[in-house]
Amino acid sequence: MRDALVVMEDREGCAALLREAAAYAAGAGTELVLYSPLTGEEYEEAIETLDEIGRIENRDYSDEEALGVARQFAERMATETLDGDVAWSVVADVNEELEARHVIEAAESRDCDHVFTLGRRRSPTGKAVFGDETQRLILNFEGYVTVKVE
Repeated sequence: MRDALVVMEDREGCAALLREAAAYAAGAGTELVLYSPLTGEEYEEAIETLDEIGRIENRDYSDEEALGVARQFAERMATETLDGDVAWSVVADVNEELEARHVIEAAESRDCDHVFTLGRRRSPTGKAVFGDETQRLILNFEGYVTVKVE
C-alpha cells in the first residue's frame, strides 16, 4: 500500500477527516501526507506579517518561512488529533485556489494512492453552474478518494 494524502483546510470537519484518515492508515499500514495549502492571499498576508515582525526584531524572514504558517496549522492539528500509532509528514504549498489538479499533483508526487478531503453540500444546479473541485478530484485522481461532507 502506498501513502494517503489528507487535504488540510482550516474549516470545520478537518479534525474528523484527519481521524478517519488515521484509522485508514493504521489499518492499511501506511503513512499520512498532510497537504496544507495556502492561497496566494494567505501567503502574502504571512509574508507581510513576517516583514512586520522582522522590522521589530531587526531580522529578515525568508519567503520559505511564510510557508511555515501552513506547516504549523497541519502540525498543530495532527498533534492534537492523532495518537502515536500513525506516521505523518507535512507538505505545504501555495496556490491561488485549492484546485483538484494541485491536490492530484501533490498526491502523485508523494506516491499516494488515496486522498482524503472535505466536501461541501451543493445542489445539483450549483454543481452544474459553478463546477465542483471535489467532483473533479474524484473523476481525475487515479486512486481512491474519501470525501467527508460537512
